[in-house]
Amino acid sequence: MSAIDHDVAQTPVPPSVNWGAHLRSGLARIVMTTLAGLMLAGIVHIVTILAVPVLSRNDAAHAYRDIGIEGHAELVPAPGQGRRIPALREADPDVVTAICSYDLSAGPMRVVAKTGVLPLGLTLHRQGGGVIYAITDRAAIRGVLEFLVMTEAQLDERIAADEEGESSRELRIVSDAGQGLIVARVLVRLPSDKADAEALATGVACGPAN
Repeated sequence: MSAIDHDVAQTPVPPSVNWGAHLRSGLARIVMTTLAGLMLAGIVHIVTILAVPVLSRNDAAHAYRDIGIEGHAELVPAPGQGRRIPALREADPDVVTAICSYDLSAGPMRVVAKTGVLPLGLTLHRQGGGVIYAITDRAAIRGVLEFLVMTEAQLDERIAADEEGESSRELRIVSDAGQGLIVARVLVRLPSDKADAEALATGVACGPAN
């Protein structure tokens, strides 16, 4: 045997590559990764759904739903002063806040606020968050702000009950949620105004509409 033949005989032959096995292995990894992603997404989706009731109870409408239910707005304490009523997290020391909660399942609510020398503003907040309506004392008529809060169905009933040919002059606000808050804010210009501001804020009446 020649030297050349000897070298050829000693050179190992590389094994053939099994491309089918490599392809199956890659596809298996892709499938497993996809399944893991789908399972994770499903878990996150389920946890989110289960957490919705808990998270929805953390909004202001739930926190303050038990105050201002006796026909007038009730003061909200500043941080550190809250006992029965939760304190505002980011309270403005120059603003007095009072709240009426509303539940329209029993019918529309009438809100009446007398204005004074201190700036007054009213905002309507739906349950779950968001402002539906806002008005200030500049819109007062003869020193009084007055409006009704109702659902769309209640508005239709109110309109149907109006006398034919006469348009109602009352301000009607439609709430897209059955529950929420009416928030009264009064600006305190001087420390000596605090008592007057509290009286103005708690003087906001909120009760069933006639």
